[in-house]
Amino acid sequence: MSAFEVRSLDSLPVERWRNGGGLTRTIASGGSHWRISLAEVERDGPYSRFEGIDRLSFVLRGAGVMLRETNSAVTLEPCVAGEYDGGLDWQATLIDGPVTALNVMTARSRYRASIRAIAEPVSVLPGCAVAVVALHAGCAWRAGEGHAAGNLEAGQFLIAERLDRAMQFSPVAPAIGESMRTRLPVLVTIEPASTHE
Repeated sequence: MSAFEVRSLDSLPVERWRNGGGLTRTIASGGSHWRISLAEVERDGPYSRFEGIDRLSFVLRGAGVMLRETNSAVTLEPCVAGEYDGGLDWQATLIDGPVTALNVMTARSRYRASIRAIAEPVSVLPGCAVAVVALHAGCAWRAGEGHAAGNLEAGQFLIAERLDRAMQFSPVAPAIGESMRTRLPVLVTIEPASTHE
């Protein structure tokens, strides 16, 4: 069976950002290869730089963040995965107040990540690292046909650093309207990048 654990988000220790400008909680880490965390962005200011790292952010709470650097701009909106280069000097401007963002960092050209809300049943194939964050609402999970199953409750997360069999996740209740979509549990998958061009 796939080795995974379910824990409370409140159990995660709070750390300061690398540049001291905000707070974060690490959900899981694959050493220098990848990291999944929850960040609290409470004021405008610079983001930490991570050379050679691709970043993916998904706003779980709040209206969003505008990131700008010399030649680029990225808007991090609620319920939309925003991808950007971790090695650039991003300046963050909050959109109508503080946000909580789910952040994924992966070593460029070695791993690729995705983030999406669990609005309908979804399967994750073996070989991936997977995390499900249930900030507002939970989901049901099953580890392969006829194997272990359970529910992830609001305020919990599930993490598996490498699945050895498929897992299925389903929302506890269907989302109704856009306002409900912001409350859905969120799935992160990380897998090795293809060796082919």
